[in-house]
Amino acid sequence: MPKKKKIVVVYDEGALDISSEVQMALNGKTEPEGNSSSKDTSMTSVIEQVDTIVEVLTEVGYNVSTLLAGADISKLMEKLREDKPDLIFNFCESIEDNSYQEMNVAGLYELLGLRYTGSGPLTLGSCLNKVRTKEILSFHKLNIAPFRVFNSPDEVLRKKMTFPVIAKPIHEDASAGITNSSVVYDRDHLQSLLSEMLKKFKQPILVEQYIEGREFNVAIVGNEELVALPVSEIDFSTMPQGYHHIVSYEAKWMPDTVEYKSTVPVCPAKISSRFQKKIQNTAIKAYQVMGCRDYARVDMRVDKNGIVHVLEVNPNPDLSPGESGFSRSAAAFGWTYGQLISNIVESAFKRSVGTY
Repeated sequence: MPKKKKIVVVYDEGALDISSEVQMALNGKTEPEGNSSSKDTSMTSVIEQVDTIVEVLTEVGYNVSTLLAGADISKLMEKLREDKPDLIFNFCESIEDNSYQEMNVAGLYELLGLRYTGSGPLTLGSCLNKVRTKEILSFHKLNIAPFRVFNSPDEVLRKKMTFPVIAKPIHEDASAGITNSSVVYDRDHLQSLLSEMLKKFKQPILVEQYIEGREFNVAIVGNEELVALPVSEIDFSTMPQGYHHIVSYEAKWMPDTVEYKSTVPVCPAKISSRFQKKIQNTAIKAYQVMGCRDYARVDMRVDKNGIVHVLEVNPNPDLSPGESGFSRSAAAFGWTYGQLISNIVESAFKRSVGTY
């Protein structure tokens, strides 16, 4: 009987609690009345994914274990050297709530010569930097929203811009720091918002032109051969007056909020086959130019003229069974959750160690 391949699922301590970035995003925000819920599912999302993936991969026939990545990196290295896994399923997105360390953990796998799922350190670091992502996408002739970067609220008086705009922390993911009040219509409001955000996040703030229009995302699996799963659209039609049509932090992670209930994913999106191809081709190009591996999700916005703008490229996105956009798209394609996870694992096994 052939020996079972050994897979270690590595995850981080941030999955056990709300990260400091999320706490900052939730403090002191101003929203329309009626939004008082504080239930936050980001705390349990990664743990649920890990549990389910362990179950799925064990059923497939792999020898699966888990490993928590903490502040003492030497322990992580010792355990990985001891276990000698055939593959790491990488769910480590931070060390001690520091998301900058995500790329360094992947770099550690590279140094140890271990194969792992998902994108490499260069891609992880580039995609975490929203400005670097935009620069790369723009260089490769993909449409992006015009943007500025602010290190001080006083810069508002010196930089030209067209309102409305939306402000985001430059180095955050999972919509941390994005609320209904992030969309701004004048310089006074922008200056005030920048002052607050710079103080909270202690990093530059990206301010980009707000694109009023439809929002789509495409989940992609593979490397040499890419599978673009069915296009998903966010339906904002039930969003009450006073709320912007954006996927804020509340819309992603807080089920009891108006934003969450009014950002309904529709997959497959109700669009023509020609337009679907256009969206998928844009997503595939973005995936490739950012150097994504195995799986990623590309978020896009389409303006009133039908121009597709790439908002973000998300390597190693949420894989929550049934709840995440990725698993929903896989189901629409005809894959079970087990098939989705198996295809990601097989993609990682097929490519060479250290391939960016």
